[in-house]
Amino acid sequence: MKKTLAFSFALACACGGSSGNTTHNQNPNCQPGTGTTLNASCDPGFSVNGPNKAGTIYVTFSGETLGQAGLPYPPADKTKDLFFVDGWNISFEEILVVLGNFRIAPGATQSPDQSVVGTPVATMPGPYVVDMHKPSGFTGKDGLEPAGGIFKWDTDNSGNAFDNSTRYSFSYDVMQAVYPATQVNLDSSQFADYALMVQKGWSKLYRGTATYAGNTAYDDPTNPNNAAAKAAFAALPQTIHFMFGWDDHGSLLNCDNPDFGEGQTNRGIQPNSSGAVTAQVTLHVDHAFWDILKHEGAYLRFDPIAAWAAAGTTAANPLDIGTLGHKPLASTFANGVPLPDRAPSQSTGDVTPTDQSNPQQVSLNLNGVPPQNVPGLANFMAFSAQSQMHLNADGLCYVKGQNASDPFYSPGLP
Repeated sequence: MKKTLAFSFALACACGGSSGNTTHNQNPNCQPGTGTTLNASCDPGFSVNGPNKAGTIYVTFSGETLGQAGLPYPPADKTKDLFFVDGWNISFEEILVVLGNFRIAPGATQSPDQSVVGTPVATMPGPYVVDMHKPSGFTGKDGLEPAGGIFKWDTDNSGNAFDNSTRYSFSYDVMQAVYPATQVNLDSSQFADYALMVQKGWSKLYRGTATYAGNTAYDDPTNPNNAAAKAAFAALPQTIHFMFGWDDHGSLLNCDNPDFGEGQTNRGIQPNSSGAVTAQVTLHVDHAFWDILKHEGAYLRFDPIAAWAAAGTTAANPLDIGTLGHKPLASTFANGVPLPDRAPSQSTGDVTPTDQSNPQQVSLNLNGVPPQNVPGLANFMAFSAQSQMHLNADGLCYVKGQNASDPFYSPGLP
């Protein structure tokens, strides 16, 4: 993912569904499992070697380099790379996402309202479950990250060739996990996690490890809670295994396509006569850790999560972030001591990694989202992560649930 200057962005509402016959694009080598069993394998029907047929649309997925390699601390380039400003090194073992209701429709650029799309001419219902941590087979749209294939459209739902002069809106849904479903790149050891997602009604599941690699010597004599904060920081686990499952199902509509540029005139995908074109569903893993909602380029923080972690977490017994739904947005340690911002004490060169007006207590910024929708830490993270889905690396989609008119998404975590 390219790090950009911070800007607030309006995310839009996605409406409508899909209809029509999809048998013309069915792939017999990537079919769903039966009952409560996932399929053993999936061949998307295309590779880097072909068939590369003119007029075809490949649909791929990527969690980008951050999803695969994590967010190291210290970062290689402190002025460009995304990193946790409070000194945590984050790696991921699994990033499961359920996708479906893919559809394209003529008229991607016709309306200034990004949520306005036409009647779909090609659809693919899914659901597909992908692991954004380990796609393979392709180089992603950012030019570096790995990507994997999901399916291809050779024709529209009626079996007709696409119009190479038409810009089609590209929309898709994040879906709640259900059976039957098609797994794209999971191995059998992950099937139990998908079963857990079905049981819990989740659409996404992260598993990862946070290791503290920053400066532990917090000391602020101006802080009236300095001694208590120093003791609480010293007592934090230095390694935390975590999981986070939640449901943010909804629509991503009429996405911008960075292949063309940004904004209304650069939405959608356009087949051509020289070969296949690619629509890559892209996940930006960092959104779940933003400290400001709806604000690209927000700082990433793990201290507000670590403050609630017990010692001795393991991969088999991780911290379940989903249980932190009502922990305060004005961050505290588990004993109630206000959690200070230790980002300024990190060694980050010429970067000033803080956006906190009160350095003696980290506060997560709702940025206009009603507090009743986001009553605590894990709900804040889930709301923020809903905006993490894109097209072709950085293309913004109209995300249902990120605006008052949608209405705002309420994660509902306990």
